[in-house]
Amino acid sequence: MPVPEMLRCMKVKLPLVLADVEAQVEVDSTMHMPELAKKVDHIDVWVQDLEADPVFIHEDESSWSISFSKKWPHHCCEKPGRALVKKVIVHGTLHKQIYYVNQNDQVMHVGEDIPFTKMIELDEPEPVIDVDDVVAMFHKSKVDITWDLVRPSRLQQIGIIVVRVKVVEERQIFIAVCPPMEECPKANLLRDPSFEQWIGDIPVVWGAVNVLRVSDNPHSGSFAARLGLNVNVQAAVFQIVRKITQGHSYRLCFWARRGTLLGVTPVCNFIVTASVVYYDAGGNVLANLQHEWNDSSIGSSFTQFCFDAGPPPEDVSYAQVFIAFRPEAGNTACFVVIDDASLVCIR
Repeated sequence: MPVPEMLRCMKVKLPLVLADVEAQVEVDSTMHMPELAKKVDHIDVWVQDLEADPVFIHEDESSWSISFSKKWPHHCCEKPGRALVKKVIVHGTLHKQIYYVNQNDQVMHVGEDIPFTKMIELDEPEPVIDVDDVVAMFHKSKVDITWDLVRPSRLQQIGIIVVRVKVVEERQIFIAVCPPMEECPKANLLRDPSFEQWIGDIPVVWGAVNVLRVSDNPHSGSFAARLGLNVNVQAAVFQIVRKITQGHSYRLCFWARRGTLLGVTPVCNFIVTASVVYYDAGGNVLANLQHEWNDSSIGSSFTQFCFDAGPPPEDVSYAQVFIAFRPEAGNTACFVVIDDASLVCIR
């Protein structure tokens, strides 16, 4: 796959996963009920205030030491040597809502919060660049609880919490960014498509050879371009188009009519050629797509002629559009008038 010309580098900050670990925490508790209970109907339980503190080790040539990130109050000073995250201390609160039936057969409830702490050791210490860019992220925790009302005033419970922790470091890296695929522009890519801008008989925007400005019966506007000021010599108009992208298909169209010199018995024998030539950034021709129409196809009234110039080749940088008149042997008095050219993206 070719490298796009517009490829550029950007500095971005991305989360890099250093470790993804799962741990199980068992929380045992014995609760004295606020009143005598006949039974416990059910217990709703969930985890609150879940946090984690990464623990780092710092290695140098002769020793190692332990530290926390500056973001936590445990930090006291800078540590020399390479930093590696070794452990994660997880802490939170197991919150419970206990629904029970009292001696009067009333359903009551009481809340209980049990704090817990768990130290998780990573399989391998993971090196980090900056301890202050290391954070711990949690997936949704799973929790289950079992209980036993050992006597009307005493409830024993065992809560099992499963936590999954990702240890992530925010790192700045350089990435290569490709430009997004441009949408197919529906506008006409040709400038002055109706041949309205002239200095004398020279079109301002178009390149031209053996061309004359005409104001008699243009297809639209005030002027059109006559190919064949001298009907015995080849004539052409051409224009460079920069907004060409690979992956799209283009169509070239123009309106044309046949004209004849006054006072001469008209004998017509000519060919009109439309071309789209694709170039790379170095000006090398990648493809030359063209279509021809002979004199029998072009009448005295304006008719639109089109051809599909296909998707351009890879590495295309720009295109050049040609509309040319080529007289053949015996063409004594015929020329071609063109107007309202267009090059559009069709898909």
